[in-house]
Amino acid sequence: MNQQTKNIFVHLKRDALAGTVTGVMAVPLTVGICLMSDYPIMTGLYTVIFAGVISFITYLFRPGNFTGMPGVAAGLAPALALGVSTFGMENMPFVIALTAIFQAIVWKFKWEKYILRVVPHYLVEGLLAGVGLKIALKFVPFLYDIEHETDTWLNWEREMVIALSIVSFVMFVMLYKYYKKRMPALPYFVIMVTSFLLSFVLPLPRVTIDSIPFQLQAPLPHLDGMNRQETLWVLFKMVGFALMLGTIDVIEQVMSHVAIEKIDPRKRKADTNNGLLPIWIANMGATFFGGMTNLDGLAKSTTNTVAGAVTKLSNLFTSLVLVLVVTFPSILAHLPEYALGIIMVYSGWKMIANIANVRSEGRYALIMAAVCGLLVFELGIFEGLLLLLGVHAGIQFVFMRRLGKSTADIWLEFRETFKPDEHIEMEIADMMQEPQVPVLNKWLKSVNKHDLEALMNLYADDAIMIPAFSSSVRKNRDEVKDLYQDLFEKDDVKVSQVDVVTHRVDGLKIDSGVYELIWKSGGFEKRNKLRFSFVIKDGKIISHHSSLVPDED
Repeated sequence: MNQQTKNIFVHLKRDALAGTVTGVMAVPLTVGICLMSDYPIMTGLYTVIFAGVISFITYLFRPGNFTGMPGVAAGLAPALALGVSTFGMENMPFVIALTAIFQAIVWKFKWEKYILRVVPHYLVEGLLAGVGLKIALKFVPFLYDIEHETDTWLNWEREMVIALSIVSFVMFVMLYKYYKKRMPALPYFVIMVTSFLLSFVLPLPRVTIDSIPFQLQAPLPHLDGMNRQETLWVLFKMVGFALMLGTIDVIEQVMSHVAIEKIDPRKRKADTNNGLLPIWIANMGATFFGGMTNLDGLAKSTTNTVAGAVTKLSNLFTSLVLVLVVTFPSILAHLPEYALGIIMVYSGWKMIANIANVRSEGRYALIMAAVCGLLVFELGIFEGLLLLLGVHAGIQFVFMRRLGKSTADIWLEFRETFKPDEHIEMEIADMMQEPQVPVLNKWLKSVNKHDLEALMNLYADDAIMIPAFSSSVRKNRDEVKDLYQDLFEKDDVKVSQVDVVTHRVDGLKIDSGVYELIWKSGGFEKRNKLRFSFVIKDGKIISHHSSLVPDED
């Protein structure tokens, strides 16, 4: 019995409660995303149920993150709607099957890190902001829709719905603000319960639920009535669309992994590649019942984590809640549109507001993210992202030529981007032939792997750090940890050791030398050489000092 299986029995009660809370919150989100995707609501619920079960099964032998909950993704809703309008609902299972095959290849060869290097994360934030704007505008009419239209637009019924929407929206935002760290599902629960009760006494438009039976069918293309040339062209478009859909799904999943790892109650390291396994399996399986794409959504995953989940067993209880909903669909028939509108407009706004996360990357990144969002809103996800990637590549090329680099040098740097990370460790290993510096060797490897837990194990509890890029002296291991967490927020952070000298004084070991810190900002590589000294006692760093190497004249 492995550790994951043992943990399941130890934390059964906590996971059951957390999964149930997450299931209640997942219902309105799934309904809203289905409406945005032009998919039947029941199909979306089937997808979340299936993805939750698959996520639990793969967790038992190849855990990715530990508290994430998969489901249909708001960020992919407009893309799915575009697919439905372009290829027809009957062809979407085949398109998603192609998407799953692409994702399986990415998982098998661990290509997700290369996709992230080609598509800067700030463009993804811009893409999601554009999608968020689409979602928000799509559901704004739900906030003033009425059952009985009259000759005058503003009547007592609409005034009542608008007033109810305003009061409920303010209440939702306030509850979310004050309880997001303790009970993030509370605002969803309050909105659903109050709107459900009001639906019995007030004339409120309700969500329409079409009964879709669970049927299994092979995900084959339906291209009847086309000649050979038309068939080949449509298949080509399907492959291109699937590549776009799969790429966005992979990037969103990887970004979600980073966020879920940060809020993990036990600070466990998430395995990004393992996290892709349940996603592509669930996507492939969903094609046999006409399901949608899925990933570990941040809203559901955050709720699951804060509600007390410790393992993926919680996913089974979330799926169980949704099983009850699809078994008794009349529950959803009493969900007023205004409540769903509040939840989805707020979700869209959160996606737009997240673009502020790239401010620390500089003006260039913020401008590119904003332009990407506008292009995605106006032109669509595929066209907007591709256009911005081309513009980004052109700007980088012009900038590097102005720095005096030849086209050959630029091409060489681009190829270096796709070198596997292992070459960094090989370079370090070559430089670290001396057995006298094992702590420094471990430090270099831990930083390059972004392994925060291994890194903190190298420092004493009362370790002191004087960092190069901060005026604040870190006086214990927790404060040192905060600094590294901020450091790992940068793109492609890595270090390489340039020189080191070791000597001993009164039982203390001191490693002094120079290392180079490398990261990316605004898509451009930054390098700084830093002088450092480690004071080591009993195999632990008790003092770490670093400072910038001055520029040579």
